[in-house]
Amino acid sequence: MDIDDFFEKVRRYTDATTITKRMVAELIDHIEVYHAEKQDGVTNQRVDIHYNCIGAFDVPDRRKIPEADIIMETRKGVALSYAPEQVAV
Repeated sequence: MDIDDFFEKVRRYTDATTITKRMVAELIDHIEVYHAEKQDGVTNQRVDIHYNCIGAFDVPDRRKIPEADIIMETRKGVALSYAPEQVAV
């Protein structure tokens, strides 16, 4: 399977609402599950999913992605600025 085949399969499942055995078999090479760690009453567990063709990748934390400043001039002398939504921490 090459990268184009992988993306074709991903596109096929874009609107999926449940995960099926077939989806897992076609898209995922293997999954690594680490020991759960409890800190300050909160339990966290790391799970790495290794996909066919692309391997594992980190999903960026949305809170750390800078928002673009968008300013539109609707007419001369009037500017409209966009304030992105705030993400709860």
